[in-house]
Amino acid sequence: MEFLIVTGLSGAGKTQAAHFLEDLGYYCVDNMPSALLQPFAEFCIASQGRFTKVALVTDVRAHESFEQLFRALDSLRALDCTFRILFLEAPESTLVRRYKETRRRHP
Repeated sequence: MEFLIVTGLSGAGKTQAAHFLEDLGYYCVDNMPSALLQPFAEFCIASQGRFTKVALVTDVRAHESFEQLFRALDSLRALDCTFRILFLEAPESTLVRRYKETRRRHP
């Protein structure tokens, strides 16, 4: 089972990346809290092959969130899960433009 953890700056395109990955055959979960990575991985393992490529979009901004993510990644290692991390960023001008386009409050 292959896990791809997608994270990065707010407005950098995490959700768009998830849509692209879905087109590539990944099962995608957007806005997954880091604390739920281990139980979700256990669920995927128990599915007996139903999920082979999984992309999890998680938002890590605060120091505590990084600590939660590191603990979650340690638990994935303990479950013998293969994972990669994709960190997305964008120039400030792009982030500002996207904020104006969506008109939603970004943290």
